[in-house]
Amino acid sequence: MKAMTLAALLMQMTSAGGAGSEGKRAGNHVDEANAHPQGAVKEEITSLKGEITSLKEQFRLARERQRLAAEEKHRLEEARYGVTPKATPAPAAGGAGASAHAR
Repeated sequence: MKAMTLAALLMQMTSAGGAGSEGKRAGNHVDEANAHPQGAVKEEITSLKGEITSLKEQFRLARERQRLAAEEKHRLEEARYGVTPKATPAPAAGGAGASAHAR
């Protein structure tokens, strides 16, 4: 979860200019106290929460696609070798069949 939060924060900062935005690098400093309106921090936090939610959904979908791909691969391997879950032989329990081979 922390990695996703950090990724969302980094993405937000780079898209908005972040701490090293072009204006500051060029020497165009702005008075930090008056740079943002009162509700700007709340809006930024809300925006970050939305991005985190979006990233969670993308991650969930990617994980689901990966699971489905693994199931499909498993199914294809079973079909390739003619193995079905019902056709697998049961392990020998050491009953009458085991004693007949021992003679």
